[in-house]
Amino acid sequence: MYEMRAGPATTGSSGLVWHVLAKDDARTTLCGRQLSPQAQPPGPAREEATTERYCSSCMTAFRETMETATR
Repeated sequence: MYEMRAGPATTGSSGLVWHVLAKDDARTTLCGRQLSPQAQPPGPAREEATTERYCSSCMTAFRETMETATR
């Protein structure tokens, strides 16, 4: 199972997006961004928690990984 963690957007937009963490290093995302170990998902009171935004690079890498695994 892959874990997701909130981190800074990579596409130039501001705010937080959900990144997929690499299985071999819990600080590195599938898009290559390094997240601090203290990074936590946004709490329910935070504005970003109401918006479901995902890192498109992480999601593309995740989809490709899942497609390869099912072949």
